[in-house]
Amino acid sequence: MRKLLIVLPFATLAAAPGCYNNSGNTTSTCAALTPSAATPPKDWGGTVFTIVMENKSASQIFGSPDAPFINQLANQNAIAKGYHDSYVHPSEANYLWMVSGENFGILNDNDPGPDNHIASKSHVADQLEMAGLSWKAYQESMGDPCSVASHGQYAAKHNPFVFFDDLNGWDGAKLNPTQRCKDHVVDYSQLAADVSANALPKYVFITPNLQDDMHDGSIAQGDQWLAREVPQILASDAFNKGGVLFLMWDEGGGTFAGDDPPMIVISPNAKSGYVSQANYDESSYLKTVEAILGMAALPCSSKADAVQTMDDLFRVPL
Repeated sequence: MRKLLIVLPFATLAAAPGCYNNSGNTTSTCAALTPSAATPPKDWGGTVFTIVMENKSASQIFGSPDAPFINQLANQNAIAKGYHDSYVHPSEANYLWMVSGENFGILNDNDPGPDNHIASKSHVADQLEMAGLSWKAYQESMGDPCSVASHGQYAAKHNPFVFFDDLNGWDGAKLNPTQRCKDHVVDYSQLAADVSANALPKYVFITPNLQDDMHDGSIAQGDQWLAREVPQILASDAFNKGGVLFLMWDEGGGTFAGDDPPMIVISPNAKSGYVSQANYDESSYLKTVEAILGMAALPCSSKADAVQTMDDLFRVPL
């Protein structure tokens, strides 16, 4: 077992009850990963793409005249209508959950640093590498690779990988981003080059900037960004030969963040026009990603067997 080193301002959080639903908060210590080769299921040989948008409830997106492209994707693919976040807020906690299956007790949006770093080596990046699979996170407006500090329209809170010590290089006093992180956590501009070179990795995590992900920009602006950018993914061999794109939002909208974000599953293997009512969450999403890539569930929960993969959204078994 690996001990986590996290210092959090819980007193501040406790002073503001009711602001967020943090009932899903966990500080579980993950067991060590076990090396094993990935064995993807039949007809799942492509890339798993994820694009994460911001702070909208399903009711704000589905049927919205400001989101024609998103609704076209939804109508042609599968919607997880019963999907919800993992009952943690604000954003940062949800992004961490997407790549590790928990939030490690983090309930703030602070940049990585002395109070916000995670010693666990049981996250999806480590899992992918131990399984012999390639991966990249493409972060719009980040600029220099593996940037641990927010700037301009880039928000580190939306880049979960830079919080893990084996990527950010935390040495007990400061962050020293590793070459490994710089090789894998890159500016979004690298995506087009990788698509053109047919060099997309098996796992792709995409974060638009604060304007394009609907955090600061409008629904229409986010829809237009997706309409410009998603077609290059859908035209790639990495997608068309057994790939999938999860288009998701980190948390719902409202005065205080809701737990009802949209989730659309886009794939040649998705059930066209299907709407699932199943009770899925970010743990379900992560376990589905792992199943498609042929990996086991991360050892970060004593109840991992109870988490359901999103099987009913697909024509092809996981």
